[in-house]
Amino acid sequence: MSIGVTCLTLSLILAAQGLGIIPSPSDAALKGRKQLCESLAIQCSLAAQRGAIDELQMTTRTIVERDGDIQSVGLRDASGKLLLKLGDHDSLWKNADANKSTPTHVRVPILEDEKQWGTLEVVFRPLHEGGIVGWIKDPAIALIAFFAVAGFLGYAFYLSRMLRHLDPSSVIPDRVKTMLNTLAEGVVVIDKSARVVLANDAFAATVGRSTIDLQGAAMDELQWTEPQSDDLAKDFPWLESLNKGATHTGVRLGLKDEAQTPRTFRVNCTPIHGGDGSTRGALATFDDVTTIEEKSARLRQMLEMLQQSRDEINRQNQELQALATTDPLTSCMNRRSFFAAFETQWSSAKRYSHALACVMVDVDFFKRINDRHGHSTGDQVLRHVASLLRQLARDTDLVCRYGGEEFCILLPQIGLEGAHQAAERFRTGIESKECAGVKITASLGVSAIELNARDPQSLLDQADKALYFAKRSGRNKSVRFDQLPEGFEIDKSKDNSRDAHAAQHANEPAMPIPFHAVTALMSALAHRDAATAEHSQRVADLCVATAKGLVGINDCFLLEVAAMLHDIGKLGVPDAILLKPGALTEDEWKVMRTHDQMGVEIISAAFGSSALTDIVRTHHAWFNGNPENPGLPTGRDIPLGARILTIADAFDAMVSDRPYHRPKNREQAFTELRRCAGKQFDPELVERLIAAVQGSGQNRSAGSLSVSQQTALRIRLEIERLACALDEHDLSMLGAMANRIAAVATKDGMPQIASVATMLEKTASAQNDLEGVLKLTNELLELCRSSHSLDPARLTGAGAGAAKDAPAKTEKTVGLY
Repeated sequence: MSIGVTCLTLSLILAAQGLGIIPSPSDAALKGRKQLCESLAIQCSLAAQRGAIDELQMTTRTIVERDGDIQSVGLRDASGKLLLKLGDHDSLWKNADANKSTPTHVRVPILEDEKQWGTLEVVFRPLHEGGIVGWIKDPAIALIAFFAVAGFLGYAFYLSRMLRHLDPSSVIPDRVKTMLNTLAEGVVVIDKSARVVLANDAFAATVGRSTIDLQGAAMDELQWTEPQSDDLAKDFPWLESLNKGATHTGVRLGLKDEAQTPRTFRVNCTPIHGGDGSTRGALATFDDVTTIEEKSARLRQMLEMLQQSRDEINRQNQELQALATTDPLTSCMNRRSFFAAFETQWSSAKRYSHALACVMVDVDFFKRINDRHGHSTGDQVLRHVASLLRQLARDTDLVCRYGGEEFCILLPQIGLEGAHQAAERFRTGIESKECAGVKITASLGVSAIELNARDPQSLLDQADKALYFAKRSGRNKSVRFDQLPEGFEIDKSKDNSRDAHAAQHANEPAMPIPFHAVTALMSALAHRDAATAEHSQRVADLCVATAKGLVGINDCFLLEVAAMLHDIGKLGVPDAILLKPGALTEDEWKVMRTHDQMGVEIISAAFGSSALTDIVRTHHAWFNGNPENPGLPTGRDIPLGARILTIADAFDAMVSDRPYHRPKNREQAFTELRRCAGKQFDPELVERLIAAVQGSGQNRSAGSLSVSQQTALRIRLEIERLACALDEHDLSMLGAMANRIAAVATKDGMPQIASVATMLEKTASAQNDLEGVLKLTNELLELCRSSHSLDPARLTGAGAGAAKDAPAKTEKTVGLY
């Protein structure tokens, strides 16, 4: 537009000049030269009349010096003689036209008495210099150039200012404007100079300016920043759309509004094309996502905190899991973790025909050490022996505290001869180093898979028989199983409790019991009710301690498995009953009691071992007969393992906190066991269990965790499952896990954790408050990380105050549920 107006102005100037409206500088110069020449001619005529040529020359010289346009002057008489000459007139006049005057060569005749007396000749400089310089200095050209440049700049400035005040939105129908103003997100139409053509009310309100004020404003003038930062933005999506004709979506930009409040927008921009396909502008939308971004930032922060809490809980869980698989006194593997690892090594050896050997170690005269030097010295000796065995064993060997003063070392990839050499190395290493001034020796039994053991327990039994022979033959020696005399058997004369049941199963083919299947069932039970699983593990430890020296390794293993699985039928009990923190109703007790038969069916189907099934089936039989269960055996017809299991089960039930009774101390439990001896329990086995509990074995060799550690591990494992549900965005599962945590926490007397878990369950059920779910999950994890919320003191007496009396079973008998 500025160029067009400038050209129009120049056309008018040229037309005016052509019409003579604008004076011509050349005409004025010619007129001036004409007047000067006429004046000189008059003076020359007067001087000629007076004959005063010298005076004329002086006057003419003065005029020439004052007028820079005159180059030379000459005066000729009628004969052509040059009377007066100023300047290089001869050479300059050579180019004069002989017939007429020109703008540079002027000839003026001088008359005297109406006759030509002479001629005045004047040479002027050219009106215009030659070449480009002369053309530039032409006033007309200068005028045109001035108007072209100054006019364009002036018009451009003026029009740009004036066009800003025009309302380009007036071409947009009102219905379209109304529609744009109803949108919650900001909408801006931008011209190809990145200036605002139209902005809707939402965008104007966001930036704190009116829509009229925004018209014509450059988009870049607004305080655009990087998202959630004070750094100014460098790249704008509308410029990309204008320059490249590309559509951009989801670009985040920050903007400080009029109050300097930072806001975040998600910007979408697309070019606007004209009819010829060229980019005429762009349409940009601005969705204010400040609240979403702030919530996302909080969610990210909570997720980071959640991950930190999870990492800490995982670390604590690993420590607790290590405690659960490690003997706390000696730091060796405990029996159950050893059985699982042994079974894995056995399967590998059988599959790939690898060698595998086992060494049983028993500290000689350990009871004498305890009696003479005290239990603390005995503990020190056990730790000393365990440390020596771990030092002398290979990294791939498995060292287990098998029970009491017995250890077991599993040697993968080692045959019988190599295992015997290793056993001698263990024996001499133990013998060579005293502990607390006490001389220590050990007896060792060695066996290997090459001696045709049918399963891991048979291999252990072979090594145990070799160990027994080593002790019988003088102690402080190692004996291989293949070195035993033919027909050698362990003397069981002390076992006056063995009965017809043992004889009944003696000739039956032994069914190997895969310990991995046992641990899988225990894991399932722990997931349903960790407290019951922990009770089963404690009962198993009591059974092993009681049966030590009474039965062989195979029978001891069978008893241990039966003890671990005696409550496995509770997998079929509903959570509402199984995890109920208060007393059960009569109907609920009926459901609870069905778990015994379910457990028998599970064990029978899973293992096919009649001996194992009989122990679990009869472990509620009374020694003197139970009128409520007349079909169960009595006296020594009850399997030995079942008689031990029922006493251990009753003892742990009495000393544990249950909803229906307060826990008894050990002495009270002993009194109750003795009171029921002969009626409900085998009297000899009652005394044997009491001796085992009072002795050094039970109170210092238990492989299970303490009550507080068990509770912490149980809660933290549930929390880990809950966090996994959160990772999978499964709010339904998360709510279910929160419900379980609340039930477990309530049962174990942790009201703060139970309260948060209950709130989490309700929030997760709403399905629409992820921030709330994350917040409560993080709070729950923080509680579980805290040693205060899992303080053992807070667990003491948990649930007892709210419990009601359980339905009576038989008067003055020990309850086992």
